[in-house]
Amino acid sequence: WVLGGAVKGGRIAGRQVAVTQANLFQDRDWPVLTDYRSLLGGLLRKAYGLSQAQLAEIFPQAAPTDLALL
Repeated sequence: WVLGGAVKGGRIAGRQVAVTQANLFQDRDWPVLTDYRSLLGGLLRKAYGLSQAQLAEIFPQAAPTDLALL
């Protein structure tokens, strides 16, 4: 969840998959679809103007994802 006055809400952002037997991990668990380091990196870049180098210090090996939430 992302909250705040500047958030462009009212929608589901990100990748969604149907819950079927074929999509379950080890026939029981939902697959992991969100790398929260990427999501938070995109939010921090947009909200605070952080550079790629600064984000790499906070979230190494994660590529920031802009979901157009701000």
